Amino acid sequence: MYTGPKLHNDQLVFGYDTGYGLDQHSSTRHYKGEPATNVIADGIPGYFGSGGETLYRSNYYGLNSDSGVFQRNFVSNPATANTSAFNNNAGLYKSFPNATLSSSTEYVLVSFDFYMITPYVRHSSSTTGLNGYMGIRYTDGSTDNLGWNTALNTPNAGDDWNNNSAYIGQWRKIALYVDLNDSKTPSFISTMYIYNDRTITGEGIFTNFIITEHTTIPTGPVNYTSGTRSNTQSLIDLKSTTDIDVSTLSFDSIGQPVFDGTNDYLQLNAKFLPTIGAFTMEFLYQISTTGGRGGMFERNPSSPYNGALIGQGGTGSWYFQVSNGSQSLTIDDMGYPSTNTWYHDVGVYDGVNTIKFYRNGSLHDTVTGSTIGNIDSGGSRDNMRFMKRDNNSNTIGGKVAISKVYNKVLSDAEVKQNYNAYKNRFNI
Repeated sequence: MYTGPKLHNDQLVFGYDTGYGLDQHSSTRHYKGEPATNVIADGIPGYFGSGGETLYRSNYYGLNSDSGVFQRNFVSNPATANTSAFNNNAGLYKSFPNATLSSSTEYVLVSFDFYMITPYVRHSSSTTGLNGYMGIRYTDGSTDNLGWNTALNTPNAGDDWNNNSAYIGQWRKIALYVDLNDSKTPSFISTMYIYNDRTITGEGIFTNFIITEHTTIPTGPVNYTSGTRSNTQSLIDLKSTTDIDVSTLSFDSIGQPVFDGTNDYLQLNAKFLPTIGAFTMEFLYQISTTGGRGGMFERNPSSPYNGALIGQGGTGSWYFQVSNGSQSLTIDDMGYPSTNTWYHDVGVYDGVNTIKFYRNGSLHDTVTGSTIGNIDSGGSRDNMRFMKRDNNSNTIGGKVAISKVYNKVLSDAEVKQNYNAYKNRFNI
């Protein structure tokens, strides 16, 4: 089983990950409100995790799955015989304490993204994949465990979505539904299973579950909408404490934020670097224009320029600097980045008198000099900015897919660990 490198996020104080570099199905993983606020019927959750035999992944292609929204399911006890000793050894399970149904509901649809790693196959039956049921409680107190049907008129209108080897390595939108008992009045969803007994093999990724109610047979999956998001609430940082205003950015054809090189920038009206002490700035980006002045900054917008930055400075090169307004530590010999090329840049300050700069996992340079001490001493840092130099109108075009601040020194091994977690995703 492929486990992949794990991101190092210990002592992370700020960060975001736009999901750029993933396929389109996975491109909005960290957008606030998708899919959590995309609830169609009151009382039904917009997304959920699973228990049972599902094993959670901490990361996959750099995505965090602590919420249970993004997870990997695989056979944990491969069947060696067609007996009950191997029942339910591959499956997703969810109980619903408050999934109230409307009295008029005739069908319940479950839509989700699925990535096949290997097909799910039952012992002695090569064409059988995952099945399962949804438990529906009625107002008379009875419960039906209803088997899944595949939604009509969709690209996956069949029962081979999880066992056809032609779909290995693909993200697909899956839609399954159950037909409720017409003679009874529904009350709520009790449980849900997507599983297969006596499985010999099978592995896949399940994410972005949406549950909806219908009065007629559903004809396709429910897709995410953006109507619930505003510019000031669309992107939330990885600590879930800071809403990021993207109203000053442009967007590409798949909804990813980009900097157009003329007037786009990102500004967070808060400070994240510690006034005194060690910190690390991590920045995964590409530029599309040359000659601009910008990068990842948290510093005083006018002289004296105290604070820290990774980006382009007055020398025309790309550099990392930490300053208290009078003393500075600077590494400025990186040259200017090539356009349309992804870079993973990390700047580390030990809290005293030493800085390090890493590019694409390797240490580029170390500088030791004057003691910096309080980086607020030469003026007041007001906020963090991206792709715009201080109060200067000069900006840089490009994309900032990932940005993080830690209140500690990342070691050589930790920087390399994070780079390894990102390099395949961005083809660095």
